[in-house]
Amino acid sequence: MASRIRTTGSFARGGSSTVALCLALSGALGARAAGDVTERRVLEEAPAGAHWFLKGGSFRGEHFSPLDEVNVETVADLGLAWSTTLDAPDGVAATPIVVDGTAYLSASMSIVYAVDAKTGRLRWRFDPEVRRHFAIDPYLSWTARANRGVAVWQGKVYVATAACELIAIDAATGQRRWSRITCDPAQGYTITDSPYVGGDKVFIGNAGSESGEKNRGYVSAYDADDGRLLWRFYTVPSSDADENDTAALEMAARTWSGDALASFGGGGSAWNEMTYDPESRLLFFGTAGALPYAHAVRSPEGGDNLFTSSVLAVHADDGAYAWHYQTVPEDSWEYNATMNIVLADIVIDGRERRTLLIAPKNGFFYVLDRMTGELLSAEKYATVNWATHINLETGRPELDADGMYWRRPATAVTMIWPNMWGAHSWQPMAYHPELRLAYVPVVDLPSAVTAYADGDFTDALIWVSEVDGAPHSPGKLVAWDPVAQRARWRVDHAFAGNGGVLATAGNLVFQGGGDGAFSAYRADTGKRLWSVATGSPINAAPVSYLIDGEQFVLVPIGSGGGMQSVYPELHANEEDRGPTRLLAFSLNGAATLPEDDPGEVALPRLPALEAPAEVIAAGRELYADSCAFCHGKNATARRAGSVPDLRYADLGVHERWDGIVIRGELEGLGMPRFELSTAQSQAIRAYVLSRAYLLRNGEGS
Repeated sequence: MASRIRTTGSFARGGSSTVALCLALSGALGARAAGDVTERRVLEEAPAGAHWFLKGGSFRGEHFSPLDEVNVETVADLGLAWSTTLDAPDGVAATPIVVDGTAYLSASMSIVYAVDAKTGRLRWRFDPEVRRHFAIDPYLSWTARANRGVAVWQGKVYVATAACELIAIDAATGQRRWSRITCDPAQGYTITDSPYVGGDKVFIGNAGSESGEKNRGYVSAYDADDGRLLWRFYTVPSSDADENDTAALEMAARTWSGDALASFGGGGSAWNEMTYDPESRLLFFGTAGALPYAHAVRSPEGGDNLFTSSVLAVHADDGAYAWHYQTVPEDSWEYNATMNIVLADIVIDGRERRTLLIAPKNGFFYVLDRMTGELLSAEKYATVNWATHINLETGRPELDADGMYWRRPATAVTMIWPNMWGAHSWQPMAYHPELRLAYVPVVDLPSAVTAYADGDFTDALIWVSEVDGAPHSPGKLVAWDPVAQRARWRVDHAFAGNGGVLATAGNLVFQGGGDGAFSAYRADTGKRLWSVATGSPINAAPVSYLIDGEQFVLVPIGSGGGMQSVYPELHANEEDRGPTRLLAFSLNGAATLPEDDPGEVALPRLPALEAPAEVIAAGRELYADSCAFCHGKNATARRAGSVPDLRYADLGVHERWDGIVIRGELEGLGMPRFELSTAQSQAIRAYVLSRAYLLRNGEGS
């Protein structure tokens, strides 16, 4: 069924499979075929900036546009060129790819859109039908709601799904070309990230380090043309010594003790961005931590647990190990090093170095030699209390007693900075090669850690507006000087969850915010020069491109990613939770944003709340353990998302509560069943109902 295209450029939900409008692409794109991206073309044309070939813009991963028609003098004239509404209730986390006048991006459920980059008109829509897996594995519904983009190469668009499928789509028609199962959801694996391309290969990692299943992370390389598996690099060793058949895995195996590998598989997933360097033919990526979280329990006889929480370089041709640097040896905080990686050539101590820049979760900004992994600098870019500093001689952190929660009684509350979601998460940082500044979207909040026992703990991201008597902003945009090893400037944000960053040769930095504002700042000073209210929170990164001599700045709006599902109140004002859209701005833009008035959602008739306070309190704890990840902390879900806000459950839902929660009546829709007693299920219902009554009485949000 074809999607319905409205004259505003918006489109309503179409059919459940590929929707190919099949425009006359040959006429629209001239002599080039759709999706014509090659290594040679990226190297030759990316410096001009007409296209956004790769997630990071170029092979250097800078999220930098060399275009300067929009600059500090002209940015005040930036106007909306077009807008397109996407049928994606869970928002967009993807950085668009723009090639020869077509923008390609994905949204929740790994649905892929090809959009005319000049007009906003839909070219095609591809739905891999991830929902069909929910009846078998309803837990996939959580990870399926986040997808961080696509890759485009030699006429194909590549996307990955939560069900571990890597799919190649025809860039011209939106039809499936081939697909490969690259991991096993039954072992706790999933994928939320985009594929990456280079050297005629498609690189893909996976997630699952926290699944509790026995899995170990790996990165796979496939032939970009026919999907043949070329190599696979495991990021942690196997519990079976015979499978540790390389020098790298033998080295890593010596750094583990206890039974974590046998029980949990080691984790170490490469779940986020990768950067391919065509000059050295190295592939760079970071890894996650492992279960149990506490190192003393995970590896009781010591050991750094390689290659968890590390930056790795492997040879892209064959997957052979090149080097590693571990950002957090003996990690007890799950401080991933999976954030985006920038390749920069900078002068340090009078010597030009080919460096790798990364701002991982742990709050330190690292500069490494990208050929050897040598640590060149590491300083705090956010509030940190798990380590005092990084020892540049040993490369290891010096731990701070304030962050050692495992030394506290189980009933104590330990405030850990940064929080366990990270001072920097998947939202990409940008780098300006002329100013030699990196721009990091920072979440500057702690986690409250309690109930430490047997290597597990309970943590909650805590909103802090004051530190040591001074006002404190939970979100920041930090301009980091990797040579001086300090912040050059910062912009404070009212919300913790904000967007990825774009830097441009026009001396500008663009970023969207949780308040719905899309803003441009001077790249050298941080002064805000332009801003527009979009009506929707923004997490994705903008890009820029050129069509018919006109520069466009393109940004997806609508909060996306896992954190906004758990903590929606950290990502948006109540009045700025509008629809998911793709917005394009230019100096000639004169369009108006479609009005969106979702109106007030009325509470239904509520059943009587008869449970005593102790049952409600027990339900609150059970809800936090079983329900909060999907339905939001404090029973407050993302507004208008695909997962319901349980405070608005009607009488029918309350009557079916045990059937849904215990017997799995909605498993096919992605609602898993839980091994709970009737009393426990009803305690959760009582807690949710108590939150609904607070809302009805004007005491909740």
